Amino acid sequence: MKSLLFLNLIALFVALIADVYYDEATIIQKKPVVMHVHGGSWCEGSKDKEGFMGEFFQKNGFVSVVVNYRLYPETEYIDDMVEDIYKTIQWTLNNIAIYGGDASQFTLIGHSAGAHLATLTTVKAALGMEVNGITLKPFHLKHLIPLNGRHEIEEGDELLASIAQLRQLGNIPGLSFLANYAEAREHLLVGKSGYDQVKILKQYGDKSIEFLGAEKYTFVECDEDTVDPMGLSDPMIAQLERTVVNVSIDHRIYHGGHTYILDGIENHDAEIENELLDIVNSVY
Repeated sequence: MKSLLFLNLIALFVALIADVYYDEATIIQKKPVVMHVHGGSWCEGSKDKEGFMGEFFQKNGFVSVVVNYRLYPETEYIDDMVEDIYKTIQWTLNNIAIYGGDASQFTLIGHSAGAHLATLTTVKAALGMEVNGITLKPFHLKHLIPLNGRHEIEEGDELLASIAQLRQLGNIPGLSFLANYAEAREHLLVGKSGYDQVKILKQYGDKSIEFLGAEKYTFVECDEDTVDPMGLSDPMIAQLERTVVNVSIDHRIYHGGHTYILDGIENHDAEIENELLDIVNSVY
């Protein structure tokens, strides 16, 4: 069963950006929780388009939450996206028991831009950083799984060059969406800060952070990914190893493209389904 969240004032907010997938018949059981954050270069995508992730986890014994967040051009600030995801996480932790979920067994997954935002939100909350005038409170995840994500983002001339390249590629027939990606990057990133989790962690000393929001981080990359190529997880892994005392880190590489995992789940590919379940269940 998929339910919109209308249970209290904050749930009214969440109702616009999250769906819960759960089994009413087994609601008295406390099941582990998986939240999924969609990608789309910060300017496209939705919970509806990736609802198959919620359905998959529901069918495999989880309570699942699939979220929306503000996108460009609705917002020109990454922190607005972080705020939306943070509020949905807090709502879930406080209310998921109503749907048979166990908030102490919480896995957060994000794909592409969603992987960046899920990680950034976790880092900012763990460090008690301020977002839009709100001091984020730390939360405790069993597992954070960034799928095909970008964790260190270009800046300065390198960022401008990447935007120019996207614009140029956007002139090719069939690739006009890349011009939209370029516009989003220009408005969300150029001249702004606070959107790079690696840069945030570089400000901290060796082993100066006791816990960074999740017991385990599993980074997933694919060898044929041309959108977020292999190696983009390495800077985040290096900073976790350097700064955090209590953390387990896994790094998995699969043969496939940018949407290898998502395509496999949507198309009911048994091998890929088992691969994702193996990652998620590795903390239980």
